[in-house]
Amino acid sequence: MIESIKAKLWDLLKEKDVSLAMLYDRDGNILWHKGRKIIGKTIDEGERFSKSLIRKTLDSNDVFEVDDVFVTLTDNNLPESAIFLPIKSLIIVPVDSHFFLYIDSGTRKSFKDTDREVFKVLGELLGKMIQQIERTEKDIGGITGVSTQIQSIRKLVLKYSIELKPVLLVGETGVGKNHTAELIHRFSGRKGRFVEVAIPSIPESLFESEVFGHKRGAFTGANENKSGLIKEAEGGTLFFDEIAEIPVSFQAKLLQFIDTQKYRILGDASEKISDVRIIAATNRNLEEEIAEKRFRKDLFYRLNVLPLKIPPLRERREDIGLIVKENEKHLRGKALGDEFWDIAMEYDWPGNVRELLHVLMRAGIELKGPVIGADINEIISDHGKRSSAGVGSQVDEIWKRIESGDDFWETVKNPFLNRDLNRTEVKEIINRALEKSDGKYKNTLQILNIDSSDYKKFLNFLYDNDLK
Repeated sequence: MIESIKAKLWDLLKEKDVSLAMLYDRDGNILWHKGRKIIGKTIDEGERFSKSLIRKTLDSNDVFEVDDVFVTLTDNNLPESAIFLPIKSLIIVPVDSHFFLYIDSGTRKSFKDTDREVFKVLGELLGKMIQQIERTEKDIGGITGVSTQIQSIRKLVLKYSIELKPVLLVGETGVGKNHTAELIHRFSGRKGRFVEVAIPSIPESLFESEVFGHKRGAFTGANENKSGLIKEAEGGTLFFDEIAEIPVSFQAKLLQFIDTQKYRILGDASEKISDVRIIAATNRNLEEEIAEKRFRKDLFYRLNVLPLKIPPLRERREDIGLIVKENEKHLRGKALGDEFWDIAMEYDWPGNVRELLHVLMRAGIELKGPVIGADINEIISDHGKRSSAGVGSQVDEIWKRIESGDDFWETVKNPFLNRDLNRTEVKEIINRALEKSDGKYKNTLQILNIDSSDYKKFLNFLYDNDLK
């Protein structure tokens, strides 16, 4: 998507006499640039490009084509010879109602007419891609809603997908941080995979090995070479979930990797270079973690380049109705009465969107009658008790759905891929099925409501996701 368009754009520009290519938005944020070094992250604070012409584009959607521009630089540290930057040729193309593509030739020769036409076509392609993403993301679960907060998040997801810098997602449990991270990766069009580092599930002693990989014999128990998660995410996105729980002993190494994109496999003398984008998420206040010396301040600043805070559901109650409507399938044909809506709108949903979806699933399975009303209180109350009891509560809910006839793909695989179920929970479900089938995977098919013809598909899912 956008990533491939940007790559093709720069490949083409390198063949032309281009000094600087830059993408910026109508708010004046510089989202991407290639070529000569510039100063600043916004148009207002930036230097080494034509700010006056850019400001004109912010008030219109016209294409600007100018030759022999002189850019005045105001950095007091610059030598006198660099106070004026002559630009032989410049073109600014609107790629969408909110984005602009800036290209100049610097002190090189002016652009040809054919070059200008190519730049315009590339701008149009990028604009169409952005419009496609804007249409698509409005209909994707996880950031569903009509509130001003969720509309702002949609715009940031689009902007951040264009960028390459780290993203830090902050929000309570269940607001959709994992899903938002996947959307940013998906819209970026990066060719590599989206790989999650499930920090809480990795022992501190094995953390560096899991992320960077190791060579055979690097430490006791390293009986064979192991590729790290960075290698798996090559060309894609590495997502650090619950970044506040990352071992202090590894934080300096992660900081160095973000700065240089270089890392060293345990037991290997040479450094590797990786093309991986970093996204991190947390439900904690990292500034408090810094004050308690559990998190490095410099790592926080590296990660917090592109921050995105996802508000809890109780702060955007106007979104509840749309979320419920998009997930009506979980109700199994039951209707929702006025009392349901009164309760749903008053309840604070401490587990946020995830809790709301789980309540809908259980209501569809457990509540009798064609209309769900005040009896939803029973589900909410019981769900709260189960949640406080521990991880097994969600597994119990999924198991009930399987026992009632729902198939494995709908109840387990899809929620797992959407990050609504974690690997530990899926393994628990598989283990329950194995206990009932003499430990044989083939015998679990009937228990999990999987067609016998899908046995190979089932095994591939287990192997691909390290669930066997």
